[in-house]
Amino acid sequence: MVMKQETVPMRDGYDIGIGVSMASGSPMALGATGTVTPPQVGGGETGSFTFRRIETTQDLESELGVGADVSAGIGLFSGSASLDFSKRCRVQSSSLTVMVSNSRTFAFEQMDSPVLSEAAAKLVERGKPLEEQFGEYFVRGIGTGGRFFGVVRIDTKSVQSKMSLNAALEGSYGVTVSAEVRISISEAMRNAEARAEAFILHDGGTFTTQPRSGDPVELVNQLYKAMDEWTASVRAEPRSYTVTLAPYAIALGPTPPNIADIEKQRRVLIRCAKLRSQSIDMLNLVDYILDIRHTDEFEFAPDRPDLQALRAALAGDLDVIEEAASFAIENLKEARDPEVFMRDIRGKADFRLTGLPTNMPKQKEILPPITPPPAAPNAMPNLVGQMAEPVTHLLACINLEGVDHCLNFLGSRLDALGLDRRELGNFFFTVLRSGVTPDVRGDASRPGSRITSQSPAPGTPVEPLTVMTLVVA
Repeated sequence: MVMKQETVPMRDGYDIGIGVSMASGSPMALGATGTVTPPQVGGGETGSFTFRRIETTQDLESELGVGADVSAGIGLFSGSASLDFSKRCRVQSSSLTVMVSNSRTFAFEQMDSPVLSEAAAKLVERGKPLEEQFGEYFVRGIGTGGRFFGVVRIDTKSVQSKMSLNAALEGSYGVTVSAEVRISISEAMRNAEARAEAFILHDGGTFTTQPRSGDPVELVNQLYKAMDEWTASVRAEPRSYTVTLAPYAIALGPTPPNIADIEKQRRVLIRCAKLRSQSIDMLNLVDYILDIRHTDEFEFAPDRPDLQALRAALAGDLDVIEEAASFAIENLKEARDPEVFMRDIRGKADFRLTGLPTNMPKQKEILPPITPPPAAPNAMPNLVGQMAEPVTHLLACINLEGVDHCLNFLGSRLDALGLDRRELGNFFFTVLRSGVTPDVRGDASRPGSRITSQSPAPGTPVEPLTVMTLVVA
């Protein structure tokens, strides 16, 4: 393996020339010296916010620069604001998570021709390895400016509402957050049946607006305002937020003698970090289902799993993963993946990390209500059971006059109707003017008489020039 330069987020204690431990990311003793070039002006003025979807904790960690795939295994298991932020966002598969982000680099400085520090050079002269005091890397360069991450987790009520919201947003994924994109996002949130929560992580710049509204549209508008405040302030208040780490070979130092062990340790730590992210996703989902605000959104199988026991198992897995990573950091040659670590080192021969069972509760697939098409104007209403007198009075009047006249003329005599009087009047007007002949059989004037049968049947169109029969008893 050839060790190469890596760019990682700034940490407390980092400075030009300071050594860095690959496994822990911790700052070590001063490992390299050299002339530092004057800060070079970066292209920070042209930075723009971009909008993207986040599907997993690992996705979010990668965007933050601390993911297993982008950090070269450096400091994956040391505490950082970025990792804490990722946990607070509580990404899980039932919710839709999106992010706006921006970074501005206004200046970059580095050592162009670094050499080992005096103390590091003396250690090498004595044939001693550098790693214990100086780590495997040193800080060669520092980028100054700022970065901003705004994450919105949208808790939708069903599979359909999540799919609909994602469809409304996907045209904005991966693009610059322009005024038009802001409007598009706000409109999508306005139509979503969901609650939302926002989280912000930033380096450099300031803002006073905190997105905390319970209304999803107002929440994203507050996020936009925070973005604008940060953009306006970051040049005046920059900070060091990225560092370039270089192996000591660049400072004319030796290649670590145990390079194969270092590479194995790196692979194990990357594997542990990925397993940690996956376990966090699963634990977040279980917690979401157990939350009384969301339990009703899920369908539970008769043989449902014990979610509390599952939660305890997943939390235990996180402890195992952390323990395996710590062991790998402290025991370079003995580094093992978590399951192998538990079997070989802890003596638990049958140990397996927990996965989600196949009978996990499923988020409900609630379809939007189907609106029936409006009835045809000549569709026969259901008149069976209606009081006969108001129906026949309205029928007789509209056979001669218009709807408005008859409604006004009959007035309170239509109060006994169990139907909308105007809708029934419009129906009678439509069919009678098409040549339909009314046939009322029985004495509608008898007190208490009702319509007992009709032809055509309810919902059937009354065709022109046909007979409409009402039987009264």
